[in-house]
Amino acid sequence: MLILFMTTFVIVLGFGLVIPLLPFYIERVGGGPEIITLVIALHSLLQFIFAPTIGRLSDRYGRKPVLIWTMLLGIVSFVILGFADSLWMVILSRSLGGLAAGNVGVIFAYATDVSSPENRAKFLGYIGAAFSLGFMFGPAIGGLLAGADVENANFMLPALSGAALATITWFAIIAFLPESLKPEQRSNATGTAKIALTTQLRATFANHTFVLLSLIAILLYVAWSSLLAVFALWTNRVLELGPRDIGLIFMYSGLVGAACQFTMIGPLTKRFGEANVLMMTVVAMGAGLWMMAGAATVMIALLAMTLMSLSHSMFAPVSQSLVSKFAQPAERGLLLGVFQSVGGLGRVFGPMYAGVAFAQLGTGSPYLIGALLMLPCVLLSIAVVRRPAPA
Repeated sequence: MLILFMTTFVIVLGFGLVIPLLPFYIERVGGGPEIITLVIALHSLLQFIFAPTIGRLSDRYGRKPVLIWTMLLGIVSFVILGFADSLWMVILSRSLGGLAAGNVGVIFAYATDVSSPENRAKFLGYIGAAFSLGFMFGPAIGGLLAGADVENANFMLPALSGAALATITWFAIIAFLPESLKPEQRSNATGTAKIALTTQLRATFANHTFVLLSLIAILLYVAWSSLLAVFALWTNRVLELGPRDIGLIFMYSGLVGAACQFTMIGPLTKRFGEANVLMMTVVAMGAGLWMMAGAATVMIALLAMTLMSLSHSMFAPVSQSLVSKFAQPAERGLLLGVFQSVGGLGRVFGPMYAGVAFAQLGTGSPYLIGALLMLPCVLLSIAVVRRPAPA
């Protein structure tokens, strides 16, 4: 688990290096807010399309080979971004990065392979903490490497640093990460691979609890991704901050998330149950978005970000744990890949409306829309509480 934690941390660290820079990167090559958020949405769209297939491949051939090949794609995407001097090169880079990001479901499947049902939420919380820590240090380092001034920011150095970190991770996976899925548990051994993917997907969505969780994931990630898509632009326009300060705010967000995942998820799920904790995350996300919409100072923005970071950091491991409880080992990669893909669908829609709303309706409008989306999420969460996921 320690090796998987470190691998996940470095993967997200490399990805986080470019988060506070990408909107300004695209502006430099001629894109406006609508184009910026569409490029961000493209990354999530490809993740949505390919995550189930990547998860299914890991069920058949093992987790480790799939992680190795997807990491190679990630390396290539960073290198292209580092040398990008036109919009099409940025789009190509983010497309390859989105394809590589389909391995997130494989990482969670690996964690469920090596954990017991009783400790699964806690173990998935550790992996979520690795994401939060990577998300904490990545944007901060990227912002520091780029500099405080948007006009003179160095975008090549953070991108190539991400490529270097991804390369280190690739070697670490090959050398140190053991395979978690035994040959006799794989789908080609159990006969699951012979079942058509469409048939498996129909069976997956026939489970009412999975459908409820999927709807919540779509809406929550629509709201969260709309925040991320315009946050750098919003912070620059409203709070007059540059890449360095934006990276530090993301660092604070990651710190809050990591602290939550290390210390709160295990005790909270044991005391209240995973479904009730899920409902808490939805309420916290809505409150944070509502507060952010009216924020005019850094302090209020940080308070809002605290609520949303707590929500996001708890939602992923708790929802993944609920999903995994009705999956067999030979189907876990597919199921978690589908769930990750569903979340990716939310990450597609969020940036798509956020850029238009930001440009046409006002800088705070994407956050208000996200807060309203949390109202149906509360009702869906209540339904999950009343109808818990099967063991």
